[in-house]
Amino acid sequence: MPQNSKIFYKFINNKYRLVPFTKLVNSIGKPKYSPAISKEWNNSVYYYNNNNMKNLPSYDINLNSIIKGYFNSYFNDKILMRKKAIPRRLRRLSFTKIFLSKAEIKHTNSTAVVTIYTYNRERIALKKIIKKLKKSFFSKILFIIKKSNNLYKNITNNKYIKHDLNQEMILIRRYKLRLNLNKYKFQEFLLSRLANIIGRIYNKEVKFNIVNIKSIILNTDIFTTILALKLKKRNTTVLRAMYRILDKARFPITNNIIERSRIMKNVDLNQIDNKYKSLNLSFILKKYGIDNVLNRFYVNVFEKNYKQLYDTIFNDIKYKNMSGIRLEIKGRLTKRYRADRAVYKVKWRGGLKNIDSSFKGLSSVNFRGYSNSNVDYSIRTSKRRIGAFAVKGWISGK
Repeated sequence: MPQNSKIFYKFINNKYRLVPFTKLVNSIGKPKYSPAISKEWNNSVYYYNNNNMKNLPSYDINLNSIIKGYFNSYFNDKILMRKKAIPRRLRRLSFTKIFLSKAEIKHTNSTAVVTIYTYNRERIALKKIIKKLKKSFFSKILFIIKKSNNLYKNITNNKYIKHDLNQEMILIRRYKLRLNLNKYKFQEFLLSRLANIIGRIYNKEVKFNIVNIKSIILNTDIFTTILALKLKKRNTTVLRAMYRILDKARFPITNNIIERSRIMKNVDLNQIDNKYKSLNLSFILKKYGIDNVLNRFYVNVFEKNYKQLYDTIFNDIKYKNMSGIRLEIKGRLTKRYRADRAVYKVKWRGGLKNIDSSFKGLSSVNFRGYSNSNVDYSIRTSKRRIGAFAVKGWISGK
């Protein structure tokens, strides 16, 4: 071989060699958290050569108004035998109703899964009223028993006692009827009719995923709606209403120094691509066996090892604990009926920073390209006699 031919193999740059995928090692630890599609995008859908894509924003507005009207429906006053009808304005300002979040829609080719978060304040209020009415009814019965030995004769002869007890029974039945309507709204035979109405809009089969939360603080759409309703009343103090919302927040007791310490780069041997030298399925099954592989990554449900099942499923969920809440109110909220300078109030508890990206040095995914994955944000606008105002709310998880 002549000496000039050495140039073809002597001066080759070896920095850009092809590295096989089987030898890659994760150097930072756990992979970044990927949120649900319905959280990351308002509408996860793609249409080819179809005008439905342009109409999705208007469809979503119609969807939220239809769902809100369904859950705020009520019996006619003739059915409940009321003498006077409740005005529509008082129904809107009432707190004894079902509060809803904005619908989150996940589209597939044939179905649309609608996720709604609800806080059933009406059910709580009706149960309290029924319990109170039953208590007063039985106390009157006990009082009659103490006064007379013959209960039946005393009630039938005295028309005033009979009328009083009959009116209380009618009142209890009215509230029980409203409670049953509240319960039936969440059942399949009424939800199927709502799904048929919404299905005509999207030309798809609609399925509902309803999440009933126990506290208003767990969803920003719900507590901003409640706070806006409170501020519509003239005598409401802004700061007092804000503190009532903030006092409901509960944060877990943690060590901030350990929790916010930066993670050093190391090899995480618990990752699948680090446990085996080759990710070829035939190599793994031949060396370790299928039973050993499945037992290492999955839980045997038949052994009823619920603690292991809890650790693998629940502990892998991110942002399940609250780390901060923030409220911001601005607008015409003076108690006098005149357009004074706008009121601006901001209060918060905890923080809204993402612990993984801000302190630990781990990468995180953003929602819709700009909002943090650990923060839920909502804004609610409303108006009073002297002007308009807005309520903003944030909650963060860790």
